[in-house]
Amino acid sequence: MISVVLVASEDLPGLAAQMTMLVPAAVDGLVKEVVLVGDDGPGVQALAEDSGARLVTARGDVGARLAAGVAVARGDWVLTLRAAPALREGWREPVEKHLAGGAGAPAALAIPGGLLSKLSPRLHGVLVRRLDWPQNWPASGGDERALARSLKVRTLRY
Repeated sequence: MISVVLVASEDLPGLAAQMTMLVPAAVDGLVKEVVLVGDDGPGVQALAEDSGARLVTARGDVGARLAAGVAVARGDWVLTLRAAPALREGWREPVEKHLAGGAGAPAALAIPGGLLSKLSPRLHGVLVRRLDWPQNWPASGGDERALARSLKVRTLRY
């Protein structure tokens, strides 16, 4: 159902922690695949091989890497992620509710937290139907926040 496009970084422990949070959702069928996008360094290659993720080699800014991952994704929906902040327990519930009743609208998954997060929530990633991914994005660079603004997403807090 969901293809997770995970931007790889030098933070291999962070990537591994992020992948660990995805395992139960993959076992249950919510996550169809993980597309790990980054360089072809030995640590990233080993993580992809050990986890069963597909490795896509891409250079450039975050927006270019996300676009490269989405280009090979096969799920109906795409969830963009980075190594940090790692997902926390409870992330699946708002995502599943949104998939069931969100009428196909894009959404942003926001990190839980206190008062400041209500004013400016820390973004985990963007959840969007693969076929609705903006074809020209990122025209001039961008990241998840820029993508969320361009899609006018609804924020999912957990």
